[in-house]
Amino acid sequence: MDEERITRIARAMCRAARLDPDKPAGNKGPYTMSMQEPGHESPQPAWMLFRKEAAQFAARHGEVAVRL
Repeated sequence: MDEERITRIARAMCRAARLDPDKPAGNKGPYTMSMQEPGHESPQPAWMLFRKEAAQFAARHGEVAVRL
C-alpha cells in the first residue's frame, strides 16, 4: 500500500477522533505520542497518531483501501 493512501486513511481516522490532523500531537487525553516517527521533527501532526492503525487497516482491507 502506498504512503499517500495510508496518510489519507490516518488523517480520516484522526478527524473521526475529533482531532485536527494538522495540529501538533500532544500528550493530552487518551491520544498520546509514544514515539517519534522517523523523518518528522517534534511536534508531529496529530494524524501521525493513527499512522500505524491506518497501515494495518489498509493491509487487512486492501479491496476497500484501494478506493480510498
